[in-house]
Amino acid sequence: MHKVMFNRVFIIDDDSAIRKVLQIQLENSGFSVGLAISGEDALEILNQGAFKPDCIFTDIRMPGISGLELLPILKDRLPLVPVIMLTAHTDLDTGLSAMRLGAYDYMTKPMRRQDLLANIHKALDYRAVLFENERLTRESLKYQETLEQRVKDRTQELFKAYQRLKDTNLATVRVLAETIEAKDPYTRGHCNRVRMFSRETALHLGLDSETIEILEYGALLHDIGKIGIPESLLHKQMALDAHEISVFEEHPIIGENILKLVDFFTPCLGIVRHHHEWYDGTGYPDKIKGQETEVITRIVQITDAYDAMTSNRPYRSALAEEFALEELKRGRGTQFDSEIVDLFISKNVYLITDDTELSRS
Repeated sequence: MHKVMFNRVFIIDDDSAIRKVLQIQLENSGFSVGLAISGEDALEILNQGAFKPDCIFTDIRMPGISGLELLPILKDRLPLVPVIMLTAHTDLDTGLSAMRLGAYDYMTKPMRRQDLLANIHKALDYRAVLFENERLTRESLKYQETLEQRVKDRTQELFKAYQRLKDTNLATVRVLAETIEAKDPYTRGHCNRVRMFSRETALHLGLDSETIEILEYGALLHDIGKIGIPESLLHKQMALDAHEISVFEEHPIIGENILKLVDFFTPCLGIVRHHHEWYDGTGYPDKIKGQETEVITRIVQITDAYDAMTSNRPYRSALAEEFALEELKRGRGTQFDSEIVDLFISKNVYLITDDTELSRS
């Protein structure tokens, strides 16, 4: 990957004490820090080019332009720069509103230094991947402009550029997948198992290699929206109440909004948004039913449910394989596509492991 140093952090907050504390902590950790006392001040600094940020922290509640009003302006001007919202209010709805508007994450003040630095490093890693993705996309477009004249002698170079672009997008997947597991360690390995089960199911269905590749990306990233869900909900060891359920059910929409930032992921957005829909239309978030969802999405609905049932969760231990398979059968035609459930069971897809995949490769 092309190496570019990203270390410029822009802090927008009307509280001088907060600005000073963050500035000292970040500068002592080697970051270059820019400061603004309001949304208006921040826009003026950006307009003058006085500071070019790689990551932005902005308070949500400020006099004048609020953080939520400032966020879409920042995303329009600096689409590759992650924005982290700061709030002194433990208000789930405000944080989720920020995520829906395109925020990378949100943090509640006061914050621990190690949490602050961990979040910045993740955001800057994500910034680096987006930057590299855009750079290689521009490179690829330049090649395409002269393709007719130079096709014979540049075919190999174009292929290499494409491979580099794919490698960059794989790096994006890895960063995002690691982010999911860091947020919810109870699901460690879940996304990769869903990918394996989904790939095996797709092979038995006779899907083409391009569709299977899209399926694998979508399966790996289906839960990416959980980075916008409070850890207190993800780790809760008892049933969620009605409000907490509504918050949790935002994660498919949050995930779609995150991945929309990268054109490469457009084909798998349906998986991310609709992996909790039911075949009879009673799922969420859109209550679509039957074959209104793509076959690759209906595959993930089944493989995700099976692996969730057979994995340990904060609120229960893993269920036995036989019980999980019976639950899939009971969901035929209501929660799941009957044909895919039957294939998943009859072809013993649930028995596939990392070793099985390795032996085939």
